[in-house]
Amino acid sequence: RLLMYIDIHCHIIPGVDDGAKDEAMSLEMLKIAHDCGTRHIIATPHYFFGNTSYEFADIKEKCEHLNNIAKNAGLNITVYPGCEVFITPEIVELYDQGLIGTLAGSCYMLIEFPRMSIPPYTDTVLYHLQLKGITPVIAHPERYIEIQQKPELMGAYVERGILLQANSRSITGMYGLKAKRTVMRLIKEGWVHFVASDAHSANSCNPDLANAAARIEKKFGLKMRENLFTLNALKIFEH
Repeated sequence: RLLMYIDIHCHIIPGVDDGAKDEAMSLEMLKIAHDCGTRHIIATPHYFFGNTSYEFADIKEKCEHLNNIAKNAGLNITVYPGCEVFITPEIVELYDQGLIGTLAGSCYMLIEFPRMSIPPYTDTVLYHLQLKGITPVIAHPERYIEIQQKPELMGAYVERGILLQANSRSITGMYGLKAKRTVMRLIKEGWVHFVASDAHSANSCNPDLANAAARIEKKFGLKMRENLFTLNALKIFEH
């Protein structure tokens, strides 16, 4: 029997970023996630320093609201608060002020890099988070151009206890050949800890993880599939 999925990166909260437009779309996304076997979703709206209107406290409230909607629709699925924080030198202060949060109240924080190149302050910022007891999780490294050119850069991060989250649609080839090649290399090296949907809608960018999970099982075996889609993410809920 296959394990249920845990999706740790999903833009399912309506009207806070470029994800779900409204509640109807959030419900559609919940249905898609539920139907593919996902039982736990961490809502991760984008947080850009100086350019984000929501308060982290609102996210918790909105998750409760989505859980009520799911329950009323008869879906056995739970949404937890998180955010996807764009890397900035201010991250530790933002966390101390309660403006950004971790994944589902754990000691893991989802961090996004710029598309083109990794900023020079990155290592320092991640190190300071680790000093606070927070484990950085780098969102979709396979989509960053610098990592596509030099995937081995990620090995040094992983050695320092930083975790990597790959996107399901990179695995299925929807972000193009470079992202697909890079993600397969990162997984093969054993550097990827989570596969998540990074879903933004109920259309092509939806939270269905089944296709990617089947591909990972075919290429790397059942154990890898279980680790990347379920077991590693369970550890988030234990912290």
